[in-house]
Amino acid sequence: MPGLSREKEHSKIIGSYLGRNGDLSRELPGYEERPEQIQMAHAVLKTLTDQGILMVEAGTGTGKTLAYLLPALLSHQRVIISTGTKTLQEQIFYKDLPLLSRHFDFKAVMMKGRANYLCWRRFYRLARQPKLEYAEDAGIIEQIRSWAESSETGDREELKELSEDHPLWEKISSDTDFCLASNCEHFRDCFVTRLKAKAQAAEIIVVNHYLFFADLAVRKTGFGEVIPRYKAVIFDEAHILEDVITEYFGIRLSDRRILELAKDLASEHHGLSKAEVKEFARFAARIENITTDAFSGLRRHFQCLPREDEGKRVEFEISKVPGPMVKSGFELTRELARAASILGHKADSPELIALSQRLSKHAGDLDFLLRQDEPGFVYYADLKPKSLVLRASPLEVGNFLRESFYPNLESVIFTSATLTVAQKKEPSFDYFKARMGLEQANKAKEVWLKSSFDFERQSILFLPKETLLPDKPAFVDCAAKVVEQLLEITRGRAFLLFTSYKNLEAFYQRLQTKIEYPLLRQGDHPRSELLRRFREIEESVLFGTMSFWQGVDVVGPALSLVVIDRLPFDSPGDPLIKARIKAISASGGNAFLDYQVPAAVIMLRQGLGRLIRSRKDFGALCVLDSRIQKKAYGKIFLESLFQMPITHSLKSVQEFFQKAARGTGIFSDQL
Repeated sequence: MPGLSREKEHSKIIGSYLGRNGDLSRELPGYEERPEQIQMAHAVLKTLTDQGILMVEAGTGTGKTLAYLLPALLSHQRVIISTGTKTLQEQIFYKDLPLLSRHFDFKAVMMKGRANYLCWRRFYRLARQPKLEYAEDAGIIEQIRSWAESSETGDREELKELSEDHPLWEKISSDTDFCLASNCEHFRDCFVTRLKAKAQAAEIIVVNHYLFFADLAVRKTGFGEVIPRYKAVIFDEAHILEDVITEYFGIRLSDRRILELAKDLASEHHGLSKAEVKEFARFAARIENITTDAFSGLRRHFQCLPREDEGKRVEFEISKVPGPMVKSGFELTRELARAASILGHKADSPELIALSQRLSKHAGDLDFLLRQDEPGFVYYADLKPKSLVLRASPLEVGNFLRESFYPNLESVIFTSATLTVAQKKEPSFDYFKARMGLEQANKAKEVWLKSSFDFERQSILFLPKETLLPDKPAFVDCAAKVVEQLLEITRGRAFLLFTSYKNLEAFYQRLQTKIEYPLLRQGDHPRSELLRRFREIEESVLFGTMSFWQGVDVVGPALSLVVIDRLPFDSPGDPLIKARIKAISASGGNAFLDYQVPAAVIMLRQGLGRLIRSRKDFGALCVLDSRIQKKAYGKIFLESLFQMPITHSLKSVQEFFQKAARGTGIFSDQL
């Protein structure tokens, strides 16, 4: 039985690599065998070999990346590894895969979204402009030219001279809307083309969720994808997948995008007569004028609508929009469609054909957004400082996954440290399965692996009795006093995580004059710079919102306390959340317990999971929101958390640090 013998051979390789005296133990000083890691590796290999769907919750410290990378190599097929963050993507490519390459022969490539790579055509087009928007851009363009001519990848990560948010990059980066593919004169030198060629020869392709589903969305159109064909996908950090899929399988259109299109229509002259150039210049002027009028009117309309939170997302109900604005919107649709049709008949160059296609796509998207007659979609708008984005998102992604995704793959593996929510004190995948359209999937297997860390010994959960419910006026004053006392015990070394900028600012204002430790506030510096400073500045305190709740690793005593202000329920006023709640209730479900609570539990687990990142770490967790103690649903949160001692006493927290710090010297001179 050759299949069985191969299975035994692979099982032996897993043990010889990950086992107590295996290859990995000789590579890494202080290596300890983790049974959970080996169990996961066997489950992943079986799924890749036998085909099917697997969900694995692998607690922190399991070593899950190697537990799926090793089987991926042993499966001898092309496997896509998709991560939730670029941080993990780079860790896999630059740390974990090189470790495996010392013992296994394989080819791997890391792929990012198109916008990370320079487009030669767009770059030269900008560089040839007689007048740039800012005088200093000329010098930056020469710096970019010098870098790009020597770069192997064209990845903006290499371009240290350009700030992370510099507007120039958006004008020269690769973009599906502008791509001429093999018709482009720079096709052979194209960085994306080169990347695709490398990926075609690779067994392991490391991407992130945003690229994966953006690529899948354009694949439906039959043009523009960058990821080679595949039959097996492993999703790490799978708990955020629903949000990512929702982002890419809907419609979004901004005034900024349409105005950019109008500008291109006025300036693209390939193969056109003088009369035609003038004709399309008039089209462009009309499109620009109507867009400006229609979107400024819509912005005024949306700004007058009541909002339940500080978010910039509002419902877009076409029936409630004043008639003249709706009329302008449909007029814009017709102008875009007419320009597309006329240009399409006259276009005889790749540039004009691509421009005609963009016009047609924008016309179709705007028509979809204005008609709002497609069932299963939620319509809303994002009010951004420099643009207004109209959006239509699928109400739930399960149908799409069941109909168009799972049937086209042989193996799909979902893993994360947080996929389950407690049900009768036992971990349950029911919430994740429901959101991913897996309720009826008989082939879907479940594996739950506890953390390799000893949370009972390494951590303590402090739930203060004296705090109030978070909607009470005195909550911030009362809770800030508790935080001040905790910071004195831990001597800073803390993440203070908030569910809103409003709360972050309120706590910061109250604590900045009372705490002697260095304070780092989100918004004052880029995220990466804040983390660098936090690691380097001893005893610092970081104030952060949702972007710091996940994908952040700070190992060691630099982080000894994580405080969360309130249970992270999504705002019920958000149009997308509101529509999902309504749909679940209409189908007879309990939206609060079936959707809102599980989503908040997983996010809370992510936030608290920042604390213990190694077997030598120790620290305290604190949830200031007293609902976790006073509400009946609070039990679900507590039963879903790590097994750790719970205390309501600051003295117990102090004693925990005294005990944990013996022999380390940390805190000892204070305690």
